[in-house]
Amino acid sequence: MFLRNEWYVAGFSREFCERPLQRWVLGEPLALFRTASGRAVILEDRCPHRGAPLSSGEVCGESLTCGYHGFAFGPSGACTHIPGMSTIPPQARVRSYAVIERWGWVFVWMGEADQADESRLPDYHWLNEPGWEGRSEYLPVKANYCYVRDNLLDLTHARYVHRKTLGTSAVTDYPIHTEMHGRGVRVTREMPGIEPSPFFRRMGGFTGPVDHRQQIDFTPPCHVVINTRVTSIVGGSENLSAEFQVLNALTPENERSTHYFWGLMRNFALGDEAVTEMQQKLNRETFFEDLSILEQQQMLLDCKPEGWRPVAIPNDGGCLQAERLMSRLIAAENRS
Repeated sequence: MFLRNEWYVAGFSREFCERPLQRWVLGEPLALFRTASGRAVILEDRCPHRGAPLSSGEVCGESLTCGYHGFAFGPSGACTHIPGMSTIPPQARVRSYAVIERWGWVFVWMGEADQADESRLPDYHWLNEPGWEGRSEYLPVKANYCYVRDNLLDLTHARYVHRKTLGTSAVTDYPIHTEMHGRGVRVTREMPGIEPSPFFRRMGGFTGPVDHRQQIDFTPPCHVVINTRVTSIVGGSENLSAEFQVLNALTPENERSTHYFWGLMRNFALGDEAVTEMQQKLNRETFFEDLSILEQQQMLLDCKPEGWRPVAIPNDGGCLQAERLMSRLIAAENRS
């Protein structure tokens, strides 16, 4: 069901502090915290003594102390202190996960820590790249992460689900192009000379026809970056342009629930806090429109009749390629 030898977003840097936090990832309980020296640490959130959650305890220096019987565990997962005992049993340890903190997000490698491969870290550099501005937020979704991924890879639904925000009738009039790109899948759609959506009318100040380009990149296991560029053409020369990077990290909580970490970055109106507030508000409204559909989809697919299969059409190309890619990767990992 899940790839384990990959990086997942476990949380925002701001969530790692002296007060530990429990977060379930791939069906496993994790304890997230920051040591006194500033190190972001993720441990198995299950004390080996009685199985109590370590996240109910407190951070003491470089260790996390269980709130039940006071066992303390360092960043390696080894027990560093047991009240009233001078000798610590070697089996008194918990699993420690490999962690990388970058761009204000903390990534966790859910496979064996000694196999962690930094080169496989997804690229979200726009979060702190000069010339780009915006914010990142979190949304819990009661649906499988694959349904959220497919929702992002096929933006045809925007015409119907996002009529008041991102939607434009032109999205169904232009085909997509799907290809394998790097380690993942790329979907592009070119829409020349169309009317701008309500979102771009408000955000970019577009009033006339625009050239609208969508490029969607999926990187296993659950990372989707959407580049949207809108350009107004007047008399054959560029008049106004706006570009967004929509960053989507879809960390599975379990098979029916997803931690949705997202960021919306723009390359115009830099330093304008009012524009940032507006873009977050509009994008948040858009995601809540998706949320309603996705959670109902999960409920209906949970009880689908035996033999039911989805009907595929050409615009499903990105979704189908991503599904096949993930199936191959999961099968290969299970064989190793």
